Amino acid sequence: MKLLLTRKRMKFIKYIPATLCMLLILAGCKDDSASNPAFDDDEIPAIYMDWAAEYVYSLGDVMKFEAQVSPSDHTTCRWLIDGNVVAEGLKIEYIIDTEEPFTLRFEAERNGIKNFRTAEVSIALEFVAKEYNKIVIGMLPKDGTSGQVQWDYITHLMFTSLTVENETGSLTLPEASELHQLNTLVALAHNNGVQVLIDISGPMNLPLLYGGYGDHSFNNVVASEDKRKILIQEIVAFAEEYDLDGVNIHMSNINNDDGGLTDTEEIAAFMNELGQALPLEVDEGRRKFYLTATIPHNYQYPQYAYLSQVERLDLINYLPMGVTDRTPTHHAPDYLIQEHLTLFPNSELSSTKAIVGIPAFGIRYDIPEGVTPGWGDLDNYLSYYTYADILNLDADAAEKDELSLGSGLFYSGREGALRKTDLALEYNVGGIMIWMMNYDTSDPAKSLTQAVYNHLNP
Repeated sequence: MKLLLTRKRMKFIKYIPATLCMLLILAGCKDDSASNPAFDDDEIPAIYMDWAAEYVYSLGDVMKFEAQVSPSDHTTCRWLIDGNVVAEGLKIEYIIDTEEPFTLRFEAERNGIKNFRTAEVSIALEFVAKEYNKIVIGMLPKDGTSGQVQWDYITHLMFTSLTVENETGSLTLPEASELHQLNTLVALAHNNGVQVLIDISGPMNLPLLYGGYGDHSFNNVVASEDKRKILIQEIVAFAEEYDLDGVNIHMSNINNDDGGLTDTEEIAAFMNELGQALPLEVDEGRRKFYLTATIPHNYQYPQYAYLSQVERLDLINYLPMGVTDRTPTHHAPDYLIQEHLTLFPNSELSSTKAIVGIPAFGIRYDIPEGVTPGWGDLDNYLSYYTYADILNLDADAAEKDELSLGSGLFYSGREGALRKTDLALEYNVGGIMIWMMNYDTSDPAKSLTQAVYNHLNP
């Protein structure tokens, strides 16, 4: 089944679950020389078909689907577009002849009882990059959806992440459904003038996106001249295949967490070689292809100053968040912005190329009375809340940065996000990153993304 058709190619991806379901059903059928099993008149017809919630096609593409239903006797099948029947039976081949999005619905009806599938279909349009004063990047994880993206209030979308989980030099790709989602996101982003970057990392833990302690696989790959050549080839091929606008390298796993950073010259060489391999321009009319890097906040972050050796680094993303202490404290204090933006003195990496991350999540402490946690067990008393969840706890949470919950729940509300934006603007930064889009709310009165975008791009 076709999951996405772009103007460049058609992509077909088969999902395993639906196939397994059919095999199990067939395996469970007994051949006792009797007729096919009898079904009651009120049986709901089951539908077996590879299906997704969203599809994107180009003008002139042929939309093809084929379904199976059971029971099939006395069952009528039809395909509808925006409520109008366009085909009957188990198959459809429909030529896309409009730029308007539509709802596709498949119905199986038996004795007046219906089962159905629906999907939203969009049409890929010519890409025209959005104009802006300052960049606003929205982060989205692999399981995020397009419905969580506030397209009107971002200029760039970063999809996280492809991972380097072993020392072969090869990328570990997302599941087929996540790759379909990426395809859909890219097409919808380009329809909205938004450019898409892919995040490359080691294994990560949400929401902080820190790597595992002592996980050296990514570091060891990029420190090896031969292995990083394999990795660079795969990154470039993936960016081309999925029509991406940039590549971001997340630095959390390119280090040895159990000591100081190592192999810094080799890592700088990897970044330089990647920059030389990636295109400067892609399709006509599109802005430059981005190579960016993300620096997490941890005790090692000042050591990332070696990135000033990288000749091509279009943006550098700072994450002044994730601070924890044995005494409850705000995880994203304002002073960290200045500390991060002075990491590269007299460099564009600390000014116009700098992107400051603002968290759309909070950290709650639950330390029992009389207990003084140590560094080894502090995490046992921490939990994480998305900004949307925090808003459900307190109707006025958007105007606050802390709630009296447990030993304290610390986050950045709408006013805090605007304050951080103003602090970053004092250094003439390139923009702001929202960490992450699926944690935010779309409520205009409370959305962090909308507040920041409207402030930067009035």
